[in-house]
Amino acid sequence: MADMETAEKPVLTFDDQDYVIENLSDTAKYFVTQLQDLAQQEAQAKARIDQVTVAQKGFQDLLRDELNKSEDDVDPDSPVVED
Repeated sequence: MADMETAEKPVLTFDDQDYVIENLSDTAKYFVTQLQDLAQQEAQAKARIDQVTVAQKGFQDLLRDELNKSEDDVDPDSPVVED
């Protein structure tokens, strides 16, 4: 069992350099935290775009089905739009 002093410490790799996070200045630690938060926001934004894209495709498919219905499928009580 490794003691605390020999345990691996979290390391930041930035511009091909490794930095032990606990040795960084408070300002650098703050920037690291901000970059981590921004990465999470980016992932959430991409997921939201995927959701919107899939929903949009679904509504396009529903509209396509609706527009391709045959005359027999149309409700006789629905108003007819004439040119």
